[in-house]
Amino acid sequence: MSLSPRYRALVYASLVASFLVVVWGGVVRITGSGLGCPDWPLCHGQFLPSLDPATRIEWFHRFLAIAGGVTVAAVVLWSLVAYRADRRILTLAIIAAILYPLQAVLGGITVVLELPPEWVTVHLANAELLLATLTILAVVVRWPKVNRTQSAGWTWLAVAAAVGTFVLLLSGAYVRGANATMACLSWPLCGAVAELGAPAIAMLHRYVAAGVGVVVVLACIEAWRHRRDAPGLGPLAIVTGAIFIVQVAIGAANPLTGFAPWALAAHPAAASLLWCSVVGLAAVAWRPASRQGALVRDLISLTKPAIMSLLLLTALGGMFLAERGVPPFGLLAATLIGGAAASGGAASLNHYFDRDIDERMRRTRKRPLPAHRISTSVAIWWGIALNAIAFVVLAVFTNLLAAALAIGGTVFYILVYTIWLKRSTAQNIVIGGAAGAIPPLVGWAAITGSLDLAAWLLFAIIFFWTPAHFWALALLIRDDYERAGIPMLPVVRGDEATAWNILAYAASLLPLTLLLFIIGGLGYLYLAAAIILGALFIGYAFRLLRSGAVRRRAMARAVYLYSLLYLALLFVAIMVDSTLRL
Repeated sequence: MSLSPRYRALVYASLVASFLVVVWGGVVRITGSGLGCPDWPLCHGQFLPSLDPATRIEWFHRFLAIAGGVTVAAVVLWSLVAYRADRRILTLAIIAAILYPLQAVLGGITVVLELPPEWVTVHLANAELLLATLTILAVVVRWPKVNRTQSAGWTWLAVAAAVGTFVLLLSGAYVRGANATMACLSWPLCGAVAELGAPAIAMLHRYVAAGVGVVVVLACIEAWRHRRDAPGLGPLAIVTGAIFIVQVAIGAANPLTGFAPWALAAHPAAASLLWCSVVGLAAVAWRPASRQGALVRDLISLTKPAIMSLLLLTALGGMFLAERGVPPFGLLAATLIGGAAASGGAASLNHYFDRDIDERMRRTRKRPLPAHRISTSVAIWWGIALNAIAFVVLAVFTNLLAAALAIGGTVFYILVYTIWLKRSTAQNIVIGGAAGAIPPLVGWAAITGSLDLAAWLLFAIIFFWTPAHFWALALLIRDDYERAGIPMLPVVRGDEATAWNILAYAASLLPLTLLLFIIGGLGYLYLAAAIILGALFIGYAFRLLRSGAVRRRAMARAVYLYSLLYLALLFVAIMVDSTLRL
């Protein structure tokens, strides 16, 4: 597939724009202008406030973020419309579409909570992940077709360099958040007793930098040695090595110049540039056909990461609503880690029990188990291990109720839905969908230790959303389900009956979401989102019902895709409304 030069230019422009946002964010931190606009999304209650120095710096940061967001949105839309057949471009576009609005939400939380170091670090981490996504996309559009050999053991060094650089970025952000930037007045050692407090934090960052630096240098050397394996590998090795040397020099210049403003600002900017370069190097060097890479991808595939991300978003919605604002950082991190492990473990076990069905369906026959890329025992133990991790993390760092709900969701999903209902009744997804409605209960329980009526309303919203979503998918792949002997509604009762049921369940969501506004203490922003999103869902479902046999498949795809957007935006609205009301 040939790529438009204008599309390539847009991808490069979005990368540059996002990089400038991150760089200017460093200027905001260095100048102490993070609260130059103490509210969000406006600034001093206005779009164009009075421009004192701190406000000018922070307002320009937000302006750059909006401009960068426009370019990212354009890339995502163009990718979905023109290049969705390319799985690499489609995947990267979807990731960017998730990370950018999440970045805006994290920015709002950081401002509302008055710049706590944990949230500042998470905000930066998400920005760097967005940069990495756009960097990989730039590599893909620059070298769309690359013939690579399978002997790729050294590429793990490039991946390790990228992971290490990310950890180094986060440690640097924590140093700034902990006010330890100027704790060491000499270089390379601290020049003071760095055993406790700020000097220890600053010195730990230098130790991390030294270790990561060794890995980066080795990766550059190996990339240069294998520069003929893939186009761009040699130049990226040189550029990455040069940026690393510059970054070390800037890091040394900070204490040696008495932390001059230019050195303070240049250090995080060069770090982000190094991050982009290392990620680009890893993307070019990576061998999709390598044995190790295939195993990692298959293990990740077993966790169904796309479904996991949506489930985690609903868990976040439950946490924000229960907290009536932004949850404590530790609880939030533990719930996300435990929830991700529980979701991934349940998905892996589902792969095992559905392996015979997956072999007969075109949509799923290339999954790891039906394709015989990994053994059934790996899938079983991977699923059990992830659920064990989930239970321990949630029980230790949140509470036993949240842990029990997460494991209960896995048990229900496997025993009730996968093994029993999926193969025996057309109402399989109606009852079995309760498993997918557990995450907001987990999020709520992690905050309160109990389950209130508002939590059960969140459960009900997902419970009634699930049939409309999955029946739209079933209309798209009806032949697959029929071939596999799965009694999905379109197979048993036909397309028109399925369309009527989708409309009924879509219509039921509107009163449920309005009831959440009344009982859950949410504001008018959520109310507006619930009404608009619900009306659009009903409209899509009605168009599906009215569509003829020729257009039904296209409308089913539209309903399926919109249902995903509906649930994501509804729970983002819950999070944003809870944050703004705080």
